[in-house]
Amino acid sequence: MFLLEIEDLNSQAFESVLDNELFYIVMDWNDSGHYWEMGIRNSAYITVLDGICVVPNYLLLNQFKYPDIPIGEIMAAIDKNVNGSPGRNDFVNKKFEFIYITQEDIYAL
Repeated sequence: MFLLEIEDLNSQAFESVLDNELFYIVMDWNDSGHYWEMGIRNSAYITVLDGICVVPNYLLLNQFKYPDIPIGEIMAAIDKNVNGSPGRNDFVNKKFEFIYITQEDIYAL
């Protein structure tokens, strides 16, 4: 398990090696709806998932079973129960952590 760093930007794409495969995580802040939306692109920058609403303490990839997506899990984690999605600055101010759980970590649970 490791932290995926979210910058203080409304829209961003960052590369990350997830279980030995390069992906691009795309994060967009929806200002009218006040929520983060996530997408994933493969190493060729082709979109493989898009439009995932980032909600707290939920395995965001669990509902998708496509061969082109990461084999681990992504989660917006927080220690306590909260209502609603992470706010615009909640990743930067460390209220939430955006984490990747490797396949090895999943099997160890």
